[in-house]
Amino acid sequence: MRARSIAWRLALAFAAVCALVLSAIGVFLYRSLASELAWRDDMVLLGRLEQVRALLADSDSLDALQARPRLYQNMLGNLDSLLLVQRADGSNVITINPRQRALPAVQAIPRDQPPQRSDVLTWQAADGVELALLSGQAQGPNGEALTVIAGKVLSEREQMLGSYRLRLYLAVGLGALLAFTLGLLLLRRGLRPLRKLSEALRGIDLRSLDQRVPTDGTPAELLEPVHALNGMLVRLDDGFQRLSQFSADLAHEIRTPLHTLLASNGQALNHPRSSTEYQEVLASNMEEFERLKRMAENLMFLARAEQAERALDLRTLELHEIGDELCDYFEALADDRGIRLANTFSGKLLADQQLLQRALGNLLANAVRHADAGSVISLCRLDEPGMCWLQVHNLGPVIADEHLGKLFDRFYRVDPSRAEPGDSGGLGLAIVQSIMQLHGGRVRVSSGATGTVFELGFVTRR
Repeated sequence: MRARSIAWRLALAFAAVCALVLSAIGVFLYRSLASELAWRDDMVLLGRLEQVRALLADSDSLDALQARPRLYQNMLGNLDSLLLVQRADGSNVITINPRQRALPAVQAIPRDQPPQRSDVLTWQAADGVELALLSGQAQGPNGEALTVIAGKVLSEREQMLGSYRLRLYLAVGLGALLAFTLGLLLLRRGLRPLRKLSEALRGIDLRSLDQRVPTDGTPAELLEPVHALNGMLVRLDDGFQRLSQFSADLAHEIRTPLHTLLASNGQALNHPRSSTEYQEVLASNMEEFERLKRMAENLMFLARAEQAERALDLRTLELHEIGDELCDYFEALADDRGIRLANTFSGKLLADQQLLQRALGNLLANAVRHADAGSVISLCRLDEPGMCWLQVHNLGPVIADEHLGKLFDRFYRVDPSRAEPGDSGGLGLAIVQSIMQLHGGRVRVSSGATGTVFELGFVTRR
């Protein structure tokens, strides 16, 4: 299905708005004209009634008026006007009705009462023609009571209004068409930055993720989307670089144990050995297999954590008990290096117990591995507004600033040569970060002369 053009839709909307505005103005002008014409016709009838009344009052006799019809015929001036002067018995003294129309009964205005616009009656004849009628009493010569009926056929008004309506329709239609055409041209011109943006994005692929969409000449309305796109490109580039680095690191980490296995097995097959030597080769192979197994399990955990496949089993935990269990577990390893573990955790925390123990265990394992002999590793709690930080503090070599931001990357080691049997293969801190992301928390690390501190930040619910 073909996508609809924004320019066409906006141009149509602009044309519709213009047509609506022009129609509203046209209706206002049309009604104003109709009202003005009606007022003019009514004023003509009111004036005509007064003139005929005055003419009748100033005449010497009705016979003289009938003998000189031009006197009032010239006053009327066209065939669409009506004038009837009737006696009390209903006979006509003056009859001007060129089309011989049958007129309805109209209530006459008293002679001493001036006519008003409300006294004008609009009546529709049998042939569909509308007439405006006004009737009033008058005094003829010798004080005779007469009735004057003045009327006007409104066909001229209707013709004028009909012509005006047609012009209004044409004006509205042409105005809407002109608005659509001009709007489409202006919109297409105004949407040029979007086409330039599309061309810039079309030129970005996996080999050019470092390119950014230029912001020079970009309209203010598009600056925010362009900045958002550039930010997305930065994240994509960073993610792609991390993925490439992760692939290389994964290949390197797997190649090392595989190479060791192949070398040891090759040597065992090339030279006859005793059963004790074969057992030593198998034991060495088992260590490498355990290393590969731990690596596979850690990668599986990270993949599930990133896809949010694991549901958290949140419970209110006693932090001091969690700390005691971890210290008991790592006590033997710490004693071998002359390191003392100090648990000062206190209070409660809502978290997944198994994941919290794994995260703190990974931090403790790193701390024991890198702490100075004879030092103390402390488990502390630090409360900040809205956050609870669990700290693992150890005294050891200072971590340079260029390494701090990469410690939680997969397979990253500050000193790759210090890889030891039983370590996490460079995935321990990455697992810690994934666990905190599952909890909606944060991780941070600092290192200096006073030691290295890894912190797990949990959002506290007030």
